[in-house]
Amino acid sequence: MNIYRLPARAEVEKQAIALREQIIPATLRRSGTDTTATSGAQRGLSTGGGSAAGVASSAAAGEYAKVSNALYRLVIEPAAPLLKNSRLLIVADGALNYVPFHALVTSVPAAGADFSTLAYLLKTNDTLFAPSASVVAAIRQQSAANGGNARAGSMLLVADPVFDAGDARSRKAKDGATAAGEESARGLSMDSALADVAQGGNAGEASSTGKGALPRLTGTRAEAQQIARLATASGRKADTWLDLDASESNVEGRDLKQYRVLHFATHGLLNAERPQFTGVVLSLVGNGEGKDGFLRTDEIFNLRLGSPLVMLSACETGLGRETRGEGVIGLTRAFMYAGAPTVGVCLWSVADKSTADLMADFYKNLLAKEGTTPSVALRAARLNMIAGRKYSAPFYWAPFTLVGDWR
Repeated sequence: MNIYRLPARAEVEKQAIALREQIIPATLRRSGTDTTATSGAQRGLSTGGGSAAGVASSAAAGEYAKVSNALYRLVIEPAAPLLKNSRLLIVADGALNYVPFHALVTSVPAAGADFSTLAYLLKTNDTLFAPSASVVAAIRQQSAANGGNARAGSMLLVADPVFDAGDARSRKAKDGATAAGEESARGLSMDSALADVAQGGNAGEASSTGKGALPRLTGTRAEAQQIARLATASGRKADTWLDLDASESNVEGRDLKQYRVLHFATHGLLNAERPQFTGVVLSLVGNGEGKDGFLRTDEIFNLRLGSPLVMLSACETGLGRETRGEGVIGLTRAFMYAGAPTVGVCLWSVADKSTADLMADFYKNLLAKEGTTPSVALRAARLNMIAGRKYSAPFYWAPFTLVGDWR
C-alpha cells in the first residue's frame, strides 16, 4: 500500500470548482429549479437559455487544459509512477465526488491545441468510481446471490416520457382522465417536486406562469430505438417503453428481475441537500393512482432488480448529498441497494444529441463482443467521440461515469 498526502481540503475543493467552471460553459449552467423550456434541449430542468457555441475553441481548450492539469497535479500526479496503463478505481471524498477524473489532463499542451489532442487521463487509464471498497464487495455478494450477469439477458429501455397533458400523446391515457384533469395533476406533481428542490420556495408561481413545463427530449426516443436495434442485431431481447409506457407505474409495478440492462433516457431532478427528493422524471400523464411520475430515491430503494447494469442517461443523476466518510448519497446508492452492481450516472446537465450518440456507441461496444465490460465499452465510446472532433470537448463526453463493480 502506498499513501500520499493530499493538500488541504480547501485547496482541493477550490481546484475542483475551478475545473467544473471550465468544463461547463457559462451559457449552459442552469439553476436546479428553473424549468424554462427552450429550443436547445438538455437533459435537465433547463438549458439556461444558452448554447455550446465556442465550447470547442482552441482558447477554451488551452484554458481547460491549464485548470484540469492543476487538479491532476494535486490529486493524481504523486502516484502517477504506479498507474501506468492500469484501471483506476476512485473512492472520492468531498468535491472530488463531482470530478470526472477521466477528463483530467496529464500535461499542458503547446498553444493552439484543440480538445481532441489533449492528454486526457482517459487515453492511458480506464477509470470508474465506487462509494467504498466494502460496497464493491457487498454488491458482488448480492449479484452472486441473484445469479445475475450484467452483460447477458434482455434489456429494458425507458425513454421519451410524456411531460405535458397538452402533448398529443397524452390522449392515449388509459385511465380516461380529461386533458384538464391531467394538466391539473401534472401541475400539482411538478409544483410538489419543485417545492422539494427549492426547499419551500415558490415553485407554484413558476408553474402557473408556464415555466413548469419540461421540454420533450426527442433525442431520447431515437437513442432508445437505436439501442434496441443494436440489441436485436446481437441476438438479445430489448423491451422499449416509450410515451405513456415510460411511467412510474410500470417501473414500480412490473417484473424488472428479468432484465440485465436497464436504461433510462429522460430528465433528472436533483436535490443535493435532500437526496430523498432526487429522482428520474417519467411520464407525468396517465399514471396510476398515487403516482406522480417522479421515480424518487426512496422509491428506487424499494425496487427489486436482477443484478442489472443500470444506465441513467439523464442530467446530474450522479449527484446527491455528500456525507463525510460516506461519499455521495443519491440515485447511485439507491439503485445499488435495489440490486444493481454497476450504475452509469451523469455529473451535469447534458446535451441531448451528443448524449444519444455516445450512448448508442457505448451499447454498440458493449454488445459487439461477449465479455466486454461496461467500463471498457464506455471508455471506447468516449475516445471515439474525442476523435470525431465535433463533440471533443469534455462537456459532451466526460459527464457520464460508472459507479460500482467494473466486472
